[in-house]
Amino acid sequence: MGLSDKVKQQEVVSEEEIRKEVEEPKNLNTSVQLSRDEITLILAKFAQLEFKGVEIELTYNLIVKLQNTYKQLLNK
Repeated sequence: MGLSDKVKQQEVVSEEEIRKEVEEPKNLNTSVQLSRDEITLILAKFAQLEFKGVEIELTYNLIVKLQNTYKQLLNK
């Protein structure tokens, strides 16, 4: 099963679910190791996307986290 198959299987998240997540974020404390190239790709793709409504705040917070991780990788 490829990545595109996995993406197709993902449920579509409703605006109500996104709003709930923004209002009551879960603190999962997970650790994900991304390379500088991976973060660069993700940030470049985010720059090409359009966001609506409550997606904006959640996306902004994610981008800030990715940028901070990217800066830390550059300083190593």
